Amino acid sequence: MIFVEDLNLIMLSRGMLGKHCLDASWGQFFTILEQTCLKYGVYFQKVNANKTSQTCPNCLTETGKKQLSERIHTCSNCGYTTDRDVAAAQVVLIRGLAAVGHTACDAF
Repeated sequence: MIFVEDLNLIMLSRGMLGKHCLDASWGQFFTILEQTCLKYGVYFQKVNANKTSQTCPNCLTETGKKQLSERIHTCSNCGYTTDRDVAAAQVVLIRGLAAVGHTACDAF
């Protein structure tokens, strides 16, 4: 199973790094990834990208907006600490598994 954030690529291209986002060809990458998954029988799904970096993957509470310089995710509710990108990826996994009908415990 492969889960990715359903990014609003048009809005990303309008920001100050718009040219770089367009040059990266994320939309084309996601299309090729989806076709490759279909070819090899791997489940592919886009999940809601809202607040993935602001949600704790351990207790699913919202931890608030973080500055880009803040690289560590720390939850004040449950005390879970990990790298910010790892936490966001774990939230994407949880949302993807929930869409399929599994829990995060089933995946591990």
